[in-house]
Amino acid sequence: MPPSEASPRQDGGFTLSENSLLRLLTLCILYVAQGIPYGFVAITLAAYLTSSGLEEGVVGGFLAMMTLPWTFKWVWGPLIDRFGIPSMGRRRPWILLAQAGMISTIAVMAFIPSMSEHITLLGWLVLIHNIFNSLQDVAVDALAVDLLREEERGRVSGLMYGSKFLGTVIGGAFLSRVLVHSGFNTVFIVQIGMLVFISLFPLLLLERPGERLLPWTAGSAQSNSTDAISQSMLLLFKRLGRAFSLQSTIIAGIIGLLLFIGSGALGPITQKLLLQDLGWSQVELTDIEGFYGVLLGLMGSLLGGFLADLLGPKRIIAFGSICLGLSYLCFALMSPAIIGSGWFSWDSYSAIVTYLLLSGFMTSLITVGLFSMYITVSWPVVAATQFTAYMAILNLSTTIGQWTAGHFSTLGVVTVLIIFASLQIAVVALLPLIDVHQTRRVLGEVS
Repeated sequence: MPPSEASPRQDGGFTLSENSLLRLLTLCILYVAQGIPYGFVAITLAAYLTSSGLEEGVVGGFLAMMTLPWTFKWVWGPLIDRFGIPSMGRRRPWILLAQAGMISTIAVMAFIPSMSEHITLLGWLVLIHNIFNSLQDVAVDALAVDLLREEERGRVSGLMYGSKFLGTVIGGAFLSRVLVHSGFNTVFIVQIGMLVFISLFPLLLLERPGERLLPWTAGSAQSNSTDAISQSMLLLFKRLGRAFSLQSTIIAGIIGLLLFIGSGALGPITQKLLLQDLGWSQVELTDIEGFYGVLLGLMGSLLGGFLADLLGPKRIIAFGSICLGLSYLCFALMSPAIIGSGWFSWDSYSAIVTYLLLSGFMTSLITVGLFSMYITVSWPVVAATQFTAYMAILNLSTTIGQWTAGHFSTLGVVTVLIIFASLQIAVVALLPLIDVHQTRRVLGEVS
């Protein structure tokens, strides 16, 4: 490359490909950026709207606007692979676009005079925000695939996933307290400030030496990737169709579609029960769900990853799903209308906290088991896109639950808990039909 076109960072000291510490820090902090708005919307804002008197169906529909874009995030994979500004890096321009969109939508939310009175407008802004958030998620994952060395992928992936939990703590427990003490204006200022700071990492750091920092600065494309998928979307979708033509890959998707409907629907239903019917304060609930619950979820994720390697992912999914179903059933039995009395009742703060933390722990355990199963069952030729499709199915499962929360709530809390306890346990019967090695055995490692 002629010296006149070289980037001043050509030595690699400030490039992600050649500085492992910067690479780790950047990937993790970008995952924090995904978790902050999620925690803010799913925990802080949802609790505020419920405390304002909105019904489960309204809050559930609002939360569904948040998760809906994640059900279509598989679309981003082919677009990111196919298009971009190579001179600025394969993934970095997409990350910058996503960050700008996330910051802009949060800034627009700050001008809404009353959140509970403009729930439709707020829902659309949340949907648009999560379109950008899901774009960042896929772009950051692609960046990790491009740059992480084989010997660091395991530990860095764990730290990245943990960083999203950290962001959820910030958006849930921390921003909830800011809201209670200082109001929405301060919440939005703090949130925008954090996202702007995080955006400095992809803005000021290059993927590889010799690339452009900005479109008008010196540099050129440095990636030599010639992956066939990036050359033809038609080829990608043909291969993806073959990957989803087998019994194991189809049933794996069906399981993912069913597993989180219950947790999606019970979220707003439980919030209404605690905040409106049992008189809990918003801070009480957000501290449990946004801090202790997230930390326990992180522990569940780490333990689930270890146990999935030791015992197999299907066993972990089965164990977690059965325990989660039993927790729903036990919570139903705590109702005064059934056998609720003493510690084992809806009047017992400790018993309810135990239920909330246990269900969150089991959900994390199931999620990590599914991640492990989907990695193995995916066809290596289209593994990234197929895995992203499975992740989208999991988000669709949650969205379906949230969207139907209002309809289920008319049946009564106890009946709803029993229905979803039954579904959660029944899904386990499909797991033996999956042979996680079928895809590679039938289709081979390459095409």
